Amino acid sequence: MTAITRNNESPTITNSKNTEDSERSVAIRAYLEYTKTILPTMATSLGRQSANQLVTWPIHNDHCFQRVVLDTICQAPWYDVIPSPAYKNLSLEQARAAKALCKKIANNQVCLTTLNNRSKAWRNKQAKFDF
Repeated sequence: MTAITRNNESPTITNSKNTEDSERSVAIRAYLEYTKTILPTMATSLGRQSANQLVTWPIHNDHCFQRVVLDTICQAPWYDVIPSPAYKNLSLEQARAAKALCKKIANNQVCLTTLNNRSKAWRNKQAKFDF
C-alpha cells in the first residue's frame, strides 16, 4: 500500500513495504544484539550463587543462542526453513519472533534448558544429562 503525505509543503510517498523493511531491520539488529552480546554476557555472569543455588544456563556462546532461537521459531533446524545466512533471510514475522524470544530468554520467561534440548532433538543430537 502506498500513501502520500504532506511534509513542509512537499509531498512524500511512504510505502508500507519500506516500513516493513525498516521494522524487519530493527528486529534483526535486536536479535543479533541479544544473541551476540546480551545473552552470552548474561550466561557467563549467571554462573554464580543465587539464594543458595547455582544459577547456570546450558549454553554460553553466541552461535548456540542463535541456533536455539532460530530453531525454536522454525520448530525445526533453522537451515531446513531459512536460507543461509539466516539473519539476512529472516521474514518480518520471523525477525519479530526471534526478537521476542530473545527478550523472553533474557527475562527468564522461558526455560533455556528446554529450548536447547528441543533444538538438539530436532537435530538428532544427544541432550546433556546432569547427574
